[in-house]
Parts: sequence; C-alpha cells; structure tokens
Amino acid sequence: MTVVAAVDDSNRAATVLARASALAADLGEPLHSLHVLQRTDLVDTLEKEVEGQAVTENREVRRVGAEIIERAAANAELEHDTAEIENVVRVGDPAEQITTYADSVDTRYIVVGGRRRSPTGKALFGSVTQRVMLSSEVPVLNVPTSSQ
Repeated sequence: MTVVAAVDDSNRAATVLARASALAADLGEPLHSLHVLQRTDLVDTLEKEVEGQAVTENREVRRVGAEIIERAAANAELEHDTAEIENVVRVGDPAEQITTYADSVDTRYIVVGGRRRSPTGKALFGSVTQRVMLSSEVPVLNVPTSSQ
C-alpha cells in the first residue's frame, strides 16, 4: 500500500508533502507525490501535440510536474529521502485524477491540502479537496494550510 500526497503549485504543497511523508514513515509505507496538470496548464506547457504519445509521457509535461514536486520537497521537512519518493504527473481534472491514481496503486491514505473558503466560493467554484474526500474509496487526510 502507499500514501499519496496530492501537491499543487502553491505554498501549501510543502506542508502537504511533509505531513504525507510523516504519515508514510509512521506506517512504513512508500510515499508517492502526485501533481495534476489541468488541461489549461497543458496548453501553456506544450507547443504542439505529439501524435501517438500519452500526454503524461511527454518529456515537457513530466519536467513541469517534476519541478513543482521538487519545489514542494525542497521547502518541506521530510521523513523520506527525496530519491525514495515516487513522483507522478497526471493531466486532467485534479479530483478525478487523484482518486483514479489512488485506486490504481492500492493507496492506504490520500493527503491533500485544504484552505479556508467562503460558503459562496465553495458553491460557485467547488473544491478539489472536497471532491476527493467525497469520492475517494480510501481515507483522505485534509491538512489545513494557512497560505493561499
């Protein structure tokens, strides 16, 4: 089983990765860090489509995702050596990709970073954290973070 840390490109990512690392270490489980590029981000990343190649196998997509994960790891106090962390990049809807990936690797826990939002903001824009918590088949640890 694994612990999956869902990290985005924000200051919250280091906190999420640190908490996931501590949880995985306590449980003796491997740690996977997952970043999901949304399709709009993908357009900015890729200048052309590569026929016959899965989007997540594209070198530029993997580089951008790896840089985001590396920044989070550099700013976090980890229980794991960074070489021990499986870094994964997916493309699509973040909540859907997080839960799908977690199901595919026999995940024990998903660790996400929530932030305070107004009720109106939640209703209008939804929340990746909320959607993951409601749709996941495994326990989800919501790490409250203060930074936006």
